[in-house]
Amino acid sequence: MDLQEVRDLIIIICGAMSILVLFVTLVVVLVVGLSARGLISVAQSMLQQQLSPTLDSARQAVDNVRGATAFVTDTAVSPIIRLYGLFTGLRRGLMSLLGFTRRVRR
Repeated sequence: MDLQEVRDLIIIICGAMSILVLFVTLVVVLVVGLSARGLISVAQSMLQQQLSPTLDSARQAVDNVRGATAFVTDTAVSPIIRLYGLFTGLRRGLMSLLGFTRRVRR
């Protein structure tokens, strides 16, 4: 067997091994990809199950804050605004009855 035949045989063996490695790599990538896809869906469902109670409690907290804000607005802020408006109206009415005018200085 001369050197050229050995060279050709080595090229054929390397080509066949490369094709075999390519197919094995393709199969491994497909298996890992499909299992990762399954793991992602499992992880997503587990995350959703764990986050659902947290989101519900956050929603409940927001509703409580909204209710407290409405309560404070109805019991404290609205009467103060009405009282301030009443005093302002009385003051302006008295000022117009007594003839006082506000002068705007520039």
